[in-house]
Amino acid sequence: MASGIPVHFRHTRSTPFWTKETVPHALLTHHNTKKGVYGRLSVMQGAVKYLGFANEHDTTPEIDVVIEAGHFGISPPQYWHHIELLTEDTYFNIDFFADPDEALEGKGIGQVVNTRHG
Repeated sequence: MASGIPVHFRHTRSTPFWTKETVPHALLTHHNTKKGVYGRLSVMQGAVKYLGFANEHDTTPEIDVVIEAGHFGISPPQYWHHIELLTEDTYFNIDFFADPDEALEGKGIGQVVNTRHG
């Protein structure tokens, strides 16, 4: 996971708070944030496991981090990863920060996240 978001990036989107019942399936499967976009996952309750991969086709994570309540993790642009919700009461959201020079396309979470196709 990245150590920080560049100062000049701007906050572009906040997701709702999600639980095990409401988390979008795309986040639980192999995906990445788009070019010029950082994701900051904030855990309010429970815990989330973040698994990061060297590329789209890797199945063995190079990063395996547990983010507990009161903490956050940052995912860099175009880095393949997925998450797992570790407790029944997990409650979290994601804030996205974009390079002001990057044109973002799409709507909703598709504007900032790419999922694997095939």
